[in-house]
Amino acid sequence: MDAAAVAELFAPVVAVRTRRMFGGLGIYSGEAMFALAFDGEIFLKTTDATRPEFIAAGSKPFRYAARSRERETGYWRLPAAAFDDEEVLRRYTGLALAAAREAALKKKRPLRRPSLRPGPRPR
Repeated sequence: MDAAAVAELFAPVVAVRTRRMFGGLGIYSGEAMFALAFDGEIFLKTTDATRPEFIAAGSKPFRYAARSRERETGYWRLPAAAFDDEEVLRRYTGLALAAAREAALKKKRPLRRPSLRPGPRPR
């Protein structure tokens, strides 16, 4: 699936931009990558909380081979019904956007490091 087809698919729901990556396309809304297109398929970002909904729809995870092992990602195939039903597309896209925002918030949290400066001493 090329960038124009991806933009057309998501147009009724959200404006997207794409970026080439790893032989496929990263799909973004704003700064958040919420989906990827690879080998003619669309995969949406999931969380532990949203994954059961994808499983119930018959979706499968995006897998790739690395170091002679197959690895599974947090991206799951867009259910087939979403290609024909705008409300289904809207539902799953919303789940993926929320997952992408949640991941972005986790990345932005600064690590709390203990202060090396001596504080007031207890008396």
